[in-house]
Formats: sequence, C-alpha cells, structure tokens
Amino acid sequence: MARGEARETDEARLACLQRHGYRRFWNRAQRARHLPPLLWTFPGAGNTWIRMLLDYSTGIYTGSIYGDPSLLPLLPGEGRCDRSVVAIKAHPSHIDSLDFVPTTGGLLRLNLTRKPQYAKCAPYRFNSAIVVVRDPFRAIWAEYKRYVNWREVVAGRPSGEGTSPECRMALQQQSLHSGALLRACFDHGHFAHHATHLARQWKHAWFHYGRFRSQYRAQHLLTISFEDLVNRERRGPVLRQMVDFVNAQPRATDDALRCAFTLADSPHIHRDRRTERSGEVIPIEAAYANSTLVCLMWNFMRRKATKLGYKPFGKVKC
Repeated sequence: MARGEARETDEARLACLQRHGYRRFWNRAQRARHLPPLLWTFPGAGNTWIRMLLDYSTGIYTGSIYGDPSLLPLLPGEGRCDRSVVAIKAHPSHIDSLDFVPTTGGLLRLNLTRKPQYAKCAPYRFNSAIVVVRDPFRAIWAEYKRYVNWREVVAGRPSGEGTSPECRMALQQQSLHSGALLRACFDHGHFAHHATHLARQWKHAWFHYGRFRSQYRAQHLLTISFEDLVNRERRGPVLRQMVDFVNAQPRATDDALRCAFTLADSPHIHRDRRTERSGEVIPIEAAYANSTLVCLMWNFMRRKATKLGYKPFGKVKC
C-alpha cells in the first residue's frame, strides 16, 4: 500500500471511530426484548471478523461460548453468553443440535449435563441462528494456521511445525488469529492429518444444520456466504441482512454499515497478503498441492459443498 493510500485509510478509520466506534452491552430493558441468535460457523469461516462487523454496525458487543483472552482487546464481549450481547459465537465442532433441549415457548437451552464446560451459558435461550458458509478448503486452511499458532503460543505444546528456534520464534511473534506459517517449517503430513479430520467435521456440521432447519421455520435461520461479505459489490446488503436479523434498534444507518467494514479491517484478524506472497511463508496452493489429499477431503464434503457451489481446490479433478 502506498504511503498516500495508507494515510487516507488511517483518516477514514479515525473518522469512522468518531462516528461509530462506541460499543456497549444491551441495557436491562433491552435484554428483556432481545434474544441473541447463535452465530454458528465452522472454524476458519471468518467468525471473528464477522463479530467485529456486527459489533460496529449495531453498536452492541457480540458474545461467545468461549473465553479467548487474546480476543478481548478487539471484542470486549468475548466470553459473554447471555442476553447482554447481540449474537453469541459457537462452532459446530463444540455446540451442535444435540446439545440443546426444548423449554417453554418453543425455545432451546444448552444441555449442561452434556456440556458442563459451558455452564456460563445457563441463562441463554436459543431460537435462531446465523450460519456462515465459506469455501471449506479455505476455511480448513485458515483454521489449521490458527490451530498451529494456538498450540505453540497458548498451549506451549509441539505443533507439528518443527521445533527449530526460528520456527518457534516466528509463531510467537505474530497474531494468534492472523498468523502465517513459514515454508521451511510446514509439516505436510501434520497438515494432511488435520485437514482430513476437519473435512469430516465439516460434513458433520451440515447434518446438524439440517436438524436445526427441521426444528425452526426459515425466518429463524439466516445463512450467509463469507465470499459475499468480502465482495465489495455484495457485502453491504449481506451485512444489512445480518443487522436486521439480530433486530438491533435503532436500525443501523448505511454509514454505520460502511464504517463497520473499515473498523473491522484489523491486522489482528486479516492476514497480510503481501507477506504471504513474499515466498517465506507457505501459501494455500502449496498446502493443497497433494491432489490425493484434496480428493480425500472432497469425498467427505462433496454432497453439500457441490450444492453450495464449491469445487475441489485448484484445478484438481476428483
């Protein structure tokens, strides 16, 4: 990015912060009127970025069934699982349709006997969900990079990326949610193992999506595409759909939606494409260079992925 463009971007961000940078939790009266939907997305599908879009476009924090301290500076609602937030993050690999039981009024609550680790969600009642879909190959690659960084930086355990001081230092010096992997440290076997496992999980997630659809009418489920949200021509109407779905009041202005994209464009979430093109880090094309791996994953995902308009990665014929 040229220096002039960077200055213009900084000025636009500052202007948006002044107009739409304030965020908060629902107050007591608003909590009684709003029931936050589940933001139910497969890992790597852009959940953190989408939470920031909702935060800034509605002015209300999003919550999460998790408690990731690394996200608190960006998303102060991280860890909240109640009516104080505008939506609640969960992944189908942790919360699925079998984890909820019916209550009065046609609502669902989390079965804490089945998932006691999410006891903080006991007050939460569920009757709707936003489901985010993304090209599964790209989502799995994004989730794998996050997983490797998490094991090294947070858990302090071997990640399969090699144990050289250079590899460990490279992982520890980058953002947990937007880091890259050095080409010299990439372990193809380790990636193949996890990518295959995640492909099975992706297929499993759509089984539970089908159960949710059978439990609720169409108006209680909103399915959006990550690819639409990153498309400059389509992203505005898609974000508007999400904001209207969570029923934030007063209704977000068009200026608030435009500023949400500016404010959510954080280097702690988006990977630097220039760095990925530098040759030092491994690109997605090299990770999926093994056509056998691509086709093995595709065999798990083919049925639903085809309906969603996705294809095997690259030019592989499976």
